[in-house]
Amino acid sequence: MLKPSGGAIVCGIIGNPVQHSLSPWMQQEFARQTGVDFLYAPFPVRAEELSNAIRGLQALGVRGINVTIPHKEAVLQLVDELSPRASAIGAVNTLLFDDGRIFGENTDVTGFARALRRHAGAVNGPSLVIGAGGAARAVLHALASEDATPIYLANRTLARAEALAADFPTLPIRPIVLSRSAITPLLGDLQLLVNTSSRGLQGENYPEIHLDALPQSSIVCDIVYKPLQTPLLAAAQASGLRCVDGLGMLVEQGAESFRIWTGQLPDAGAVEELLRKWLPTPKLRH
Repeated sequence: MLKPSGGAIVCGIIGNPVQHSLSPWMQQEFARQTGVDFLYAPFPVRAEELSNAIRGLQALGVRGINVTIPHKEAVLQLVDELSPRASAIGAVNTLLFDDGRIFGENTDVTGFARALRRHAGAVNGPSLVIGAGGAARAVLHALASEDATPIYLANRTLARAEALAADFPTLPIRPIVLSRSAITPLLGDLQLLVNTSSRGLQGENYPEIHLDALPQSSIVCDIVYKPLQTPLLAAAQASGLRCVDGLGMLVEQGAESFRIWTGQLPDAGAVEELLRKWLPTPKLRH
């Protein structure tokens, strides 16, 4: 068992609620794997106490924290320095307390990119991103380093997709309405489909998308990890397509946070496999 000393690096996660979070177990497993003297704890924090909580954790000598719902945007006002990625995405999920300053980062970009490459390899060809929220911003940033262009950005409200695309003037993003008529003509050439919306959390599917029309070389991703096999991934699996669920992104973004705090990058794949034993799901074709 891991036995932190009095000199351990102390980190944690703040949110409301945090009881469901897998991060405490995951981060302690990273520490066990790397041998880092480390302690990670969950802190339930109400919105009205966010500023006090951040300053209190900083005063206690905590090295850093993960930030989850509902504080990812509000915490932007409390940091001294933002990474370019966190600033562009407009959300922070990792804080580093260093020499009296608070540094804000968003590790979802790195998390998605690493998980995609580890499970599916390089992407070459057109991609479709569903959703226009904060998670979509992270995925678009990740795809900027891939050859997954053009990128079609589908959202129920076209204006929101257009506004998001405007924030990425150097990327070939084509906003479209999330509708069968708009998506069907694209499917025959797509190499990557990524769901960044919350659809699937309650068992919803995507009647707008006929997955049978995708090439067999296509990759279907869903960043949702509860449930691991969403209706979208179940349909993709039935069509014989390669699938990437949201657990890889979760573990990889956590591994990058651990690296920021400790200087050690753990083996995210090994920890993901352990988590899969806790969260059983039908085997996906990677």
